[in-house]
Amino acid sequence: AVVSTQSTGAWLDAAISIQLNEDKEQVAVLEALPSKSSHTPVFINEPRLSDLRQVLNKNGIQAEFNGGVLVCNGKVAIRRSTAGRVQLEGTVCDDYYKIRSLLYSLYAII
Repeated sequence: AVVSTQSTGAWLDAAISIQLNEDKEQVAVLEALPSKSSHTPVFINEPRLSDLRQVLNKNGIQAEFNGGVLVCNGKVAIRRSTAGRVQLEGTVCDDYYKIRSLLYSLYAII
C-alpha cells in the first residue's frame, strides 16, 4: 500500500498487517517496505525561468521576477543555484505542489 498525504509532503511504501496485541486483540500495524530501487531520477532539459513563468501564468499562478528569483503567488520562490540547478522553496501548500508539477512538466524525467 502507498500512503500519501500532500498536507505534510510525505509518502511511505508500506504494508498493513493484522497482529495480536498483549490483550489478544487484533490491531492493524503499518510496516515500511524495503526500498525497491536505488535509481536516482534524471531530469533532462534546462528550462529557463522565463519559460516557466509563462507556463505558470497560463495556469493561473501569478509569477513575477524579484531580484532574479521567480516569486509565485507570494508563497513559492524559484531560483537557479550557482551550480545551475533549479531550486523550489516555500510554504508547503496546494500552490507548492501545483507549481512543482508544472515545473516537472518542463522536464523529461527518466
